[in-house]
Amino acid sequence: MFSHLTAYAGPWPTPIGKGQIISTTLTDHANKAYDEDGDLSLGVEFAKFDTGLFWEHGLSKDITVVLHSSLQDINFSSGVDQAEFKGLGESGIGLRHVLWQDERSVLSTQMSVIFPSSGETISDADLGFGATNFEMRVLAGRSFKFAQKDGFVDVQAAWRLRPSDNPDEYRVDGTVGWRPKENIQVLAQGFYAQGNGKFGIARQNSRLKLQTSLVYDKTPKTSYQIGVYQTVAGRNIVKEKALFFGVWQRY
Repeated sequence: MFSHLTAYAGPWPTPIGKGQIISTTLTDHANKAYDEDGDLSLGVEFAKFDTGLFWEHGLSKDITVVLHSSLQDINFSSGVDQAEFKGLGESGIGLRHVLWQDERSVLSTQMSVIFPSSGETISDADLGFGATNFEMRVLAGRSFKFAQKDGFVDVQAAWRLRPSDNPDEYRVDGTVGWRPKENIQVLAQGFYAQGNGKFGIARQNSRLKLQTSLVYDKTPKTSYQIGVYQTVAGRNIVKEKALFFGVWQRY
């Protein structure tokens, strides 16, 4: 019944030779889980401390390389089932390619290779279960003005293809950002995922997380982010509540 927070990449390209590194630390817990019917009926004890690293770098006018990894400390118990893990979480490398762009809108694709770990890999499967998998993602974004302030909307759809009998996963992510002040940005995000459980390895599951955060630009090169997220609906998944803090470094 586990789920994990993946690195977030927007559809806009990163300028050639420029980039950013985002380090995020979160504390996450759950004492309830959604059952097969989507009812919040199961008692669990789930706790996770996660430190994630996300890096993107502009290789050319239209291509950006994206990498992510994390360190995890996970404890989970449900009835007689118990699991513990400390170590490197899943890692990934991808290339984001701009297909079309004008002054306000952009459409991109991103292909990634995801490397498993001994921690969270497949939702509702044993820790460490899984193999190297591949993700294909389509990203669309548009900037706008609201109350004469800058904002943007970003929608992404992804298919995570896993080899052999490992269950595939489909994802839809949405983000709205708005700057009430020049150096402050408010983000509202939603993340939906559905896994097609196969052959008893993991039950079919789904989850919807809502997230909100505040980003403060201290300098042109450094920003700080603080936020919360929570699972608000799902099947065969824990109801997570998390607090996170991030540091964005641009170069």
